Amino acid sequence: MARKGSSENKADLPYIMRLADGRTVFVLVPGAWTEADVSGQVAFTPSAIRLLDRVRALAMAMPASPSPGFVRTLREALGMTQAQLAQRLHVDKLTVARWEWGKVRPRPATLRALDQLRRQAARRGVVIGASAA
Repeated sequence: MARKGSSENKADLPYIMRLADGRTVFVLVPGAWTEADVSGQVAFTPSAIRLLDRVRALAMAMPASPSPGFVRTLREALGMTQAQLAQRLHVDKLTVARWEWGKVRPRPATLRALDQLRRQAARRGVVIGASAA
């Protein structure tokens, strides 16, 4: 494996992730988002970790009470700004920001609508690439 900062192209890394419901998800992590740690093992960069978090947010069932981080990660995985998500959910942009700050929680009807967006995106597929990290 190339050292951090090397211009050498690294091969993409296949990664298998088990979800809480027992399903398995295959992700191809861009080689540029990996590096060798001090022991020579493959380590993920922050961009790779964000990619895996976004894939997990799209693939897993909507929690009954999602954390602020989950809401933000799901929004990012959907490729939406706070304003775009707010428009799709018929709420104010500030409301989405407050969810992500942990100041308020989405109402049950809004959670159902957010889960519907997640399901639609998962069915049609979402490209999460270098521009999304």
